[in-house]
Amino acid sequence: MQPVNNKSLVSFLYDQMESLKEGKTSKEDALAQVQIAKQINSHMRYELERAKTVMQLAEHNARFKDGTNLREIESKNFED
Repeated sequence: MQPVNNKSLVSFLYDQMESLKEGKTSKEDALAQVQIAKQINSHMRYELERAKTVMQLAEHNARFKDGTNLREIESKNFED
């Protein structure tokens, strides 16, 4: 799997538009790829918002001498 960033995602989508225009890609395949791109974009947006929150929390903790932590649900073990 290749790392994905915004630049590579946009490049992929433009390539898909060209492929669709030239008839190399079916409309169904293009729609499926767009749905996947939307999911990737949503996850990238989540990571950006999370990074902003972590930075704001660090600033808050430094300013108010507080020890508030961001709950780490990604690493939480959800077994009984």
